[in-house]
Amino acid sequence: MAKKLTLNLITPEKQLISNLEVDMVILPALLGEMGVLPGHVKTIVQLGMGSLRYKKDGKEEEFAVLGGFVEVLNNVVNVFAEGADLADEIDEEAERQKIKAAKESLSRKDADIDFELAEIEIKQALARMKVKKRHM
Repeated sequence: MAKKLTLNLITPEKQLISNLEVDMVILPALLGEMGVLPGHVKTIVQLGMGSLRYKKDGKEEEFAVLGGFVEVLNNVVNVFAEGADLADEIDEEAERQKIKAAKESLSRKDADIDFELAEIEIKQALARMKVKKRHM
């Protein structure tokens, strides 16, 4: 049995991780957190919003991911995320401003407002902030 996993993290904008050998991947599946170790069964799972972590040589790295799906096949974990940000690169103040702007647009109740989009923006900003706070 293999002792490592190969991790790929891809967003529509770019590939953030390519063929990285890791010991373990922990991801936010839609129905709860999921861990992947070498030898994991073949799986396709919907990705929720939250923290994607991987462990390599005793060190942990973390990304905020914003939905998508994950494929686990033959010790390869392919993460196809709608968006992803490295925890250390998240600007907490910018995320607060996004939440504030979305809440203000929701409170105005203009006919032009896309309520679903505003709510998604709030959830995404909150997910990024939660990951950022773990690294402070």
